[in-house]
Amino acid sequence: MMEDDDARAVFYFASSRSDGDTQRLARAVCDRIGAAAFVDLGGYRIGPYDYAHANADDDFLALAFRMTRAGAIVFASPVYWYAMSAQMKLFFDRLTDLTETRKAWGKSLAGKSMFVIASGQSRAPDPSFEPPFSQTAAYFGMNYAGMLYGANGAAGPARIAEFAARIEKAAR
Repeated sequence: MMEDDDARAVFYFASSRSDGDTQRLARAVCDRIGAAAFVDLGGYRIGPYDYAHANADDDFLALAFRMTRAGAIVFASPVYWYAMSAQMKLFFDRLTDLTETRKAWGKSLAGKSMFVIASGQSRAPDPSFEPPFSQTAAYFGMNYAGMLYGANGAAGPARIAEFAARIEKAAR
């Protein structure tokens, strides 16, 4: 696993618990990929989106730039109230910066593959969980490549290996 900007796959993890089920599931996938970086968004300062771009000096743009260099982008979030975590939603709201102040970066996402890793208490996520990810991918011209969901963080070694292989292939 890599921690620098040369990663072919970058994992963005966001949760209220940095050592919970979703983190363990995402790490299990990430650890199977050679050139991957794992980013815990909880360790960064990311302000909310605002029309005046008053948060331009926070950590968001540096994190977003990493997406422009990767072939595969993986978002990992627990299911909270049928939706992504608040920390992930904050990051997604800031993607608007890539349509306004960093348009070239936003356009560079076209053709990249987006994956999602999630866990929750239910046997399956609510149908409302996945559309914000898949529709964001479509908006940026990305290939939405699917989700690995684990009830209580459990997905099984074969599913983890298969999902990691798909990410690795997309990252090339």
